[in-house]
Amino acid sequence: MNPLCLLKNTDSQLHDFFQNALSKQNHSLSFIPDENSTSPLSAALMGDILVNVAENLTLNRTENLESLTCKRICELFNAQSANLRTISIEAASRVVFQALTKRGDVVMSLDLRKKEHCNSENLAYRFVNFGVDPSTQVLDMDGLEKQAMQCKPHLIVLSPINYPLDIDYERLSKIAKDCGAILWCDISQTAPLIAAGVMQSPVPYADVVTFTSHGSMQGPQSAVILSSRELGNVIDRVAQAAGHKGLLTPQLAALATRINEMGKPYHKEYAKSVINNAKALARGMVAGGMKVFCGEPQSHLVMIDTRNCAVSARGAQELLADLGIGVRICNMLTAFSEIKYEAVRFSTLPVTTRGLNEEQVEQLGRVIGTFLQNPNDQKSLELKECVMKMTEKLPLFSSKWMEPELAKILLED
Repeated sequence: MNPLCLLKNTDSQLHDFFQNALSKQNHSLSFIPDENSTSPLSAALMGDILVNVAENLTLNRTENLESLTCKRICELFNAQSANLRTISIEAASRVVFQALTKRGDVVMSLDLRKKEHCNSENLAYRFVNFGVDPSTQVLDMDGLEKQAMQCKPHLIVLSPINYPLDIDYERLSKIAKDCGAILWCDISQTAPLIAAGVMQSPVPYADVVTFTSHGSMQGPQSAVILSSRELGNVIDRVAQAAGHKGLLTPQLAALATRINEMGKPYHKEYAKSVINNAKALARGMVAGGMKVFCGEPQSHLVMIDTRNCAVSARGAQELLADLGIGVRICNMLTAFSEIKYEAVRFSTLPVTTRGLNEEQVEQLGRVIGTFLQNPNDQKSLELKECVMKMTEKLPLFSSKWMEPELAKILLED
């Protein structure tokens, strides 16, 4: 059943809204992780018959669906405990803070991440920043260890949304233990790559690991908190006391099936393609005259130094949006407070989901790089035509990354 067909004759205004959204997605390319296309099977289950189940409004889960989902997540990430009660990463972050810290604690954080989630007097901490070495553009673990031993943090937070390289979590864990700190890693953007085994996992080393299940994970909107069983009991109590009742039954089912999909061989191939596409995009950008932060990417991220652009990061974002390309901008902090960089952030998760290959992505990177060096009318037209040509017959979710039986059904529809 196609709901758009039903809306056309029953609610024309809503039909037009959906048609416009569909047209925009079809004829543009997003490099924003949060805009990664949702798994078709997961999306279908979110609106299935389970919306009629009364238990979806209570803490009881029909036929142990929550237990099944937790079990699958723990198996996929090799974790001991999983909490699924928070519906956003902001809420999950506050639960972690409340469970593991007290007011006034010292928190060391990469790029001061998670500070923005502390929104009350009870969540007041002394945040200390750590970042990349400006000369090498990589995390200096020796410098981080020295800094941690000096400020003696209660909590070390690593949320590498602006860091395109893999991380030595074992070394980071040792640093945390040596200075008596709890280690918390948020992997919201790299979780699917970690689940596929193409990036290092923090789960064996960190005390707590959090991530969203939508966006990069392509499931329903929610957040997951992984931990040891001991900490899991504390986190569960805090989540319940804070009133987090968790997902509705159809959302749980959608998450369960998405986790099941991520254990399949085609997901591993998808994850490999994401990283290969990131490397291809970086090559194209460099060929187009751009400078890429941190060298060759080891994740889905490509970070562009705007000092090689003719416009600011904000200007680049707006110009690219006008041409059908979605990107995010950020400030890259460093280990030295007086040094920071403006960057344009590209993620190859969404375009890989849609089926673009390395050759196409490298070509696109080259055209984007050339455009950002000199965004005149001619280069704008070339970039727009490149996007239109690539998206002409591009699906929102490539059949390469789903069960063959499901792909066949969707093609028939």
